[in-house]
Amino acid sequence: MILVVSNMYPSREFPNYGVFVKNFVQELSQTQEVKVVALKKKQSKFLKGLGYLIFYLRVFFNYVSGKYSLVYVHYAGYNVPPILLGKFFNRKVPLIVNVHGSDVTPEKRLEEKTNFLTKKIVKKADLTVVPSAYFKEVVENKYGKIPIFVSPSSGVNRNLFKKQEVEKSTDHFYIGYVSRIDAEKGWDIFLKAFKKVKAEIPNAKLVMVGGGAQDADAVQLIKDLGIKQDVEKIQMLSQAELVKIYNKLNVFVFPSTRAGESLGLVGLEAMACGTPVIGSDFGGIKTYTRDGYNGLLFKPGSQSDLENKIKKFYALDAAQQKAMGENAMATAQKYDSNLVNKKLIAEIKKFDGN
Repeated sequence: MILVVSNMYPSREFPNYGVFVKNFVQELSQTQEVKVVALKKKQSKFLKGLGYLIFYLRVFFNYVSGKYSLVYVHYAGYNVPPILLGKFFNRKVPLIVNVHGSDVTPEKRLEEKTNFLTKKIVKKADLTVVPSAYFKEVVENKYGKIPIFVSPSSGVNRNLFKKQEVEKSTDHFYIGYVSRIDAEKGWDIFLKAFKKVKAEIPNAKLVMVGGGAQDADAVQLIKDLGIKQDVEKIQMLSQAELVKIYNKLNVFVFPSTRAGESLGLVGLEAMACGTPVIGSDFGGIKTYTRDGYNGLLFKPGSQSDLENKIKKFYALDAAQQKAMGENAMATAQKYDSNLVNKKLIAEIKKFDGN
């Protein structure tokens, strides 16, 4: 039996939080017996703290129980303490760790203080899984040469994220953003770029999906820029509803400059729906966005370059935009969840003690 440990997992309140972990577990369960010990997202600080205490105890006692032939940890970071303790008492069971963001490139003070734990766990792990070639390089530069397998975050569910038989609007040019409204996500330069683009493309409309720590700042900036009437801002959507948004868009913008943007699954979801991506020439985004083929790349953090690339895409004729959309779907096909998960599970089985 395989023990899967994750502090990210969907709940009724947060259905998209850690959904890629759930998708992986469902695929793994098709061929392996699996036990999941997961922590679901809580908003209350008290409930979050209590949740972690119970979670840590469950992880430790499951780890040392001797019931499992392999332990798979999704996301190092705050999962590490009970794993290290469990590993001390049960050294024989193989350990695989999946790292994919701020567990390697800390963004908060607590993450910086506890980052040494990530180094300890990847050094003790039999295998470390990362989402992209970009993040493999980041991990190796930080922790040295360790066994690494690249697997893109459970891939894209192309049974769900696909092109719908709906014609794009001819009245408006829809530009989209689907991500958290947080520092280094690039939402601010995107809004400012849109303001400039709107002056030259009067029928441009912006669809913004997501919330976060800087949500109030985004609302204020939209107001200050005088673009409220042209921005459709949505807090949260189910995956099924996101499919409709991706299909509505003419182009998807991914302006992140986060070092922890290890893949950027939303860009691939948009591509799976036939929507080209204008993305930062940075991080995981540039590992699948090919300039002029399935989208356009712009200089990270550059508002002016983003403006130019949006205008460049708009200037393409219908046939060129369609070809770019078809290339985007072809790219997403390589990241199909069935294919991605099968490859990862085959790799995991090499370490399974059964």
